[in-house]
Amino acid sequence: MTKIRVFACCALVMTAVPAFAKSSAVDAVNAVLSRATPVARKVEIGRQVARMCNLSLSEDQLAKASSFIETHRAKGALWVADQISKSELSYVCNI
Repeated sequence: MTKIRVFACCALVMTAVPAFAKSSAVDAVNAVLSRATPVARKVEIGRQVARMCNLSLSEDQLAKASSFIETHRAKGALWVADQISKSELSYVCNI
């Protein structure tokens, strides 16, 4: 269950070995976290996933990703990006 939730969340950014990719993942998470409301953050998750991974999330995946962000956003962009780098999404996006 955790892998599915992290996978959905992770769809919002990819973290790979190169430093520039890690920076991009943190930047993408920051873009999400900078939004003022949960609804705006959810919309931004979809934008970031489409931009970075060239894929769209289903409504269910987007809801799970949004829930993950809302639960863990106080931990910061670096922590969230690190969780993504440890997930299956880092392989799916092939970054």
